[in-house]
Amino acid sequence: MSELPLRESDADLVPLLRKCKNEDLEPLVQYILQKGWLSSELEQTEVYKKNQPNHMAYADEISSEIQRFGGNTFVNLFRGEGVAYKSIVCAVAKRFKVNFNEKRDIEVIEEQILLKILEKAWEKMTDEEKAEFLKASGAKSVKISKEFPVAAFQALFKAGGFKSYQIMLSIANAVWKFIFGKGLPLAANAALARYAAILTGPVGWAITAIWTIFDLGSAAYRVTIPCVIHIAMLRQLVVLREAGLDPTTGKPQEQ
Repeated sequence: MSELPLRESDADLVPLLRKCKNEDLEPLVQYILQKGWLSSELEQTEVYKKNQPNHMAYADEISSEIQRFGGNTFVNLFRGEGVAYKSIVCAVAKRFKVNFNEKRDIEVIEEQILLKILEKAWEKMTDEEKAEFLKASGAKSVKISKEFPVAAFQALFKAGGFKSYQIMLSIANAVWKFIFGKGLPLAANAALARYAAILTGPVGWAITAIWTIFDLGSAAYRVTIPCVIHIAMLRQLVVLREAGLDPTTGKPQEQ
């Protein structure tokens, strides 16, 4: 049982984080501790004190903290109340001005948030960067234009798999670098590195624009937005692992 108040029936978050490895959870812990430090209780729990940096031992506490920050008010935080993760994702989608249906599966809404970030990033890409990005995405037949090719990337996300994960990981990496000034410890893989290199600058600009437009001064916003982006990537990562695929190559893992 979690030391912190946990909506254990939250099927969109709790089971996912329980499947994650320590390195997967590390960014979530840092977002909670460093960006939500005024309200975070994670460091005060016995399970954290005894086990950190073995984040897997307190995955439920991490889920609880995210649910509580998702309450979006200090009143909720002090009461120890949290909200269901899908409510958090929908709130982030609304702040990003995403046109979405709240009845859709959470994976779809997460993908629409990431597409909105890519759309913003596209505005700052040079034609050369756009061409390289399309080539790396496997969308070489798409013409370079001022408008972001939403349909092509919607189809790519819908298909899932390694290509979809590459893009999600690169977005999560760019957000982490924007906030902490360094990239995630990405695997030494040429394709992943190429995505990261292309997207880091433009995605950083997109996040800066979003940070500027919206009031993200509260701890809740500083935690929930980057966590939602990272968790969207983790959801795809877990799918790859459960399919027996190596997330660094997209190929079957060696037994």
